[in-house]
Amino acid sequence: MNKRLSEVEKIKITSVAFSSIVEIGDANTSSPVNRVIAVQKEGGVYSDEGFDFDRFKIFAQEPAKSPGMPIIQKNTYHHNPTIHVKNVTITGVSASSLVQIGSLKHIDSEARLKHIRILEQEQNENDLIQ
Repeated sequence: MNKRLSEVEKIKITSVAFSSIVEIGDANTSSPVNRVIAVQKEGGVYSDEGFDFDRFKIFAQEPAKSPGMPIIQKNTYHHNPTIHVKNVTITGVSASSLVQIGSLKHIDSEARLKHIRILEQEQNENDLIQ
């Protein structure tokens, strides 16, 4: 990997959250992982019990692997030893994402989200059955 110096005059990031990374400089490997159970309950949530990761198979499954990249022979000539950027503005970096200023050889990022919506009508019907 041919490395060049990255020069950024100004970077403005409003939000970085949930296993996300802002990396300034070179790195060999980055592996951010994010696992989320998002519960929306109409009328409010009285308890967070009953929402363990073990209950949902999405968190136990092996991630799908992307096919290997084909080997491509190429020659690259960098006519300038630096990459110069005047201004970078980022609204948000979230859920296992990466902002990299510099070289990165390998990234293995994973984000899993289980979204649950509990509607008030369904909740009332379940209460009547029990």
